Amino acid sequence: MLWDSRSAMTGSPVIRKTMVFVLIALFLGQYGAGMYDLVFSNFLRDAHHLNAEERGFLELPRELPGILTLFVTSALFFMNEVRIASVACLLMTAGMLVLSRLDDACSMWTLSAWIMLVSLGQHILMGTIDSIVMHTARPENRSLRLGQMKALGTAASLLGALVVWIKWKFNTSFGVDFTVTALVCLVAALFLSRVKTPVFPKRRGWRECFMFRKRYKVYYSLEILHGIRKQLYLTFGFWLMVSTLQQSPTQMGRTLLLAGVIGLVTQPLIGWSIKKYGERNVTIFDSIALSLLCLAYAFAPSVLSHQWAVGVVTACFVLDNLLFAMGMARSTYVARISEKPEDISSCIYTGIAVNHVASIAYGIIGGLIWTYTGGPQAVFLIGGLATVGAGLVARKMEKGTILPTPVA
Repeated sequence: MLWDSRSAMTGSPVIRKTMVFVLIALFLGQYGAGMYDLVFSNFLRDAHHLNAEERGFLELPRELPGILTLFVTSALFFMNEVRIASVACLLMTAGMLVLSRLDDACSMWTLSAWIMLVSLGQHILMGTIDSIVMHTARPENRSLRLGQMKALGTAASLLGALVVWIKWKFNTSFGVDFTVTALVCLVAALFLSRVKTPVFPKRRGWRECFMFRKRYKVYYSLEILHGIRKQLYLTFGFWLMVSTLQQSPTQMGRTLLLAGVIGLVTQPLIGWSIKKYGERNVTIFDSIALSLLCLAYAFAPSVLSHQWAVGVVTACFVLDNLLFAMGMARSTYVARISEKPEDISSCIYTGIAVNHVASIAYGIIGGLIWTYTGGPQAVFLIGGLATVGAGLVARKMEKGTILPTPVA
């Protein structure tokens, strides 16, 4: 039996006032994470001179924290989601400060260790944001609120892209980039550690954080396939732009600035479309659109002239960024079918873990394929098959609607 939607924490003026401070802190945390992601591929290419194979293997320490997140949040079962978000920002702060001081003489092991620490903070923050929204929004408005939250994150990344774009016209130091992002994340951590928080459903022990049930198998299958899809954008899409098409941090900043401006409008609309058309239809549409983008990624650099290839891949990159927000349908789906409130956070963290098992595997395999086939075609074509598979799995999603919460 599904839990009663009327038990959700909604409508309280105290909660609304508290959430203003939480949202400010999460905005700062996402600004720091977004700015870090923006310069990350250029940092590896220009400061540490990595090739495609090394870049693919570096996805292991970058994506492994997605699995470790499940164990870390289990150990922190006595904390609520806002306090866990504070810990996440502290981890990002520590990792970025060290990365700002590393030079190209450091070993791959040292580089990997600190990248892993930053990534652990990012992945924990990712899960807590969805969980906070699921627990504090009215059930019938979850997709709308999650869309607004994604737009807030996009605004944070947009600000980061703007700062990088302007800053790189005057200063090209990656150390400055990482130092600034570390300080921003530190401020976010202080905010989140001090603010009074809503009462979240309590987990009685660390075992409750592991949620493997047959009821959620479709959700976990979608997360596994999304782990492969995610690499097409976060790793190989960026690498295609930076390495194959030789885009500078300034150009990447301009591209993400464009994607961010468009995303501010489209992400709330995606939240609205999930509410109107349902998670199933939105996920199937996402699969079809991504399959077409994969074809363009695969063949544009080899078939078109350099100038046209840059234009087409940039357009695909922007659209890929926008479609990424459709992943919120998975979070609202698992919240809708959850049997009790405590299951939501556990399912989300477990989903992140299985997502990253696939993500790590395809990051390494994709890097090898790119290196030994001499180009991106096979990497994106295999990824396209994964997106088709996600569409087929989405057809098995439970249909249903959420009735509005009665007003007391």
